[in-house]
Amino acid sequence: MIRRLALSTAAIVAYAACGGARSHEVLEDPNVSLAPLSRIGLVTFTAQGAKGALVTLATQKFQEQLLRAQPGTEILELGVITGPVDAATVQRLGKEHGVKTIAVGHLTVSDLKPRVRILGGLSASTEVTIGLATKMFNAESGATVWSRSSSMRETMHHVSILNGVAVFDANDAADAYGEFVNELVWNVTTDFRATWVRR
Repeated sequence: MIRRLALSTAAIVAYAACGGARSHEVLEDPNVSLAPLSRIGLVTFTAQGAKGALVTLATQKFQEQLLRAQPGTEILELGVITGPVDAATVQRLGKEHGVKTIAVGHLTVSDLKPRVRILGGLSASTEVTIGLATKMFNAESGATVWSRSSSMRETMHHVSILNGVAVFDANDAADAYGEFVNELVWNVTTDFRATWVRR
């Protein structure tokens, strides 16, 4: 009996040593904490190759994701800033608005391919490549403290092409473009979210 118990104990120890113990999930902190960066001045995103409601929607979704990922973060909307957002501009905005960090984003829409289908009724869409590049700057020094980008290929309706520029002119931008904008913004804000990992 004693020998059988000893063998059973040894088997359990060996099983655990070989990784037989059941793994579990733990919540890991975000890669980037927004607390030291707050208060954040958010500049309305800019765009290349696109006009319309897409830029405003992307800016709004970016702000929502930051606040959802780390509640309590202070974000001040700075609106549209004309000209390049360089170190001097960042420092000026920081002093004018009393913010620690300046966040910017730039959408690039390229490789436009109109699609027209007649089978089953006339329908038109546009295939586009959309990229979103985001950055945060230290408002005191003007140095970059964080950056991340994402891109995707998407076929969309409610997009017209004028002189080679995509015009996003849907009456309800969130309904028409919300799905792919959410995906782009989700990708670039990964660093700010806590994640579950298996140990």
